Amino acid sequence: MLGLVLVAHAPFGDAIAQCVKHVMGSLPDGLAVVDVLADDDIDHSVQRIQDAARQVNTGEGVVFLTDLFGATPSNAAVRAGAESLNMPTVLVSGCNLPMVLRALGFRGLPISEVAERLVMGGRNGIVSTGATAPQRQTFNPAKNDDSARNHHQQ
Repeated sequence: MLGLVLVAHAPFGDAIAQCVKHVMGSLPDGLAVVDVLADDDIDHSVQRIQDAARQVNTGEGVVFLTDLFGATPSNAAVRAGAESLNMPTVLVSGCNLPMVLRALGFRGLPISEVAERLVMGGRNGIVSTGATAPQRQTFNPAKNDDSARNHHQQ
């Protein structure tokens, strides 16, 4: 089973974890959170991320979920995965609650298949309803052959 490490600007990671706990009733095993403070040393953050990855790795690899690509938490996670972890890793950025919930559901898949599913789950979790309830909307801008057109399940 894949390990998950949520790396984000503090306190976003912990807030997402609390939402997961609210939705699922408890925090599942194999999920670690590393909140990066504004004044944290990047080398210290990299070490904390590596420690978290080792803690949740069961041999299948680790998925790093970060809040903002190119920011310090994301850069630290990239470094953590590239520097002496000796395990398969993948990083998915733009983390939101639907993406994390989807990640928990897909932990049994091979790491090579997970990233695109998480991106789709995060994207499909973003919905603009306008003034009407989602159940009554008739306009769907996705093309008929777009996989997002009829994919409502997170």
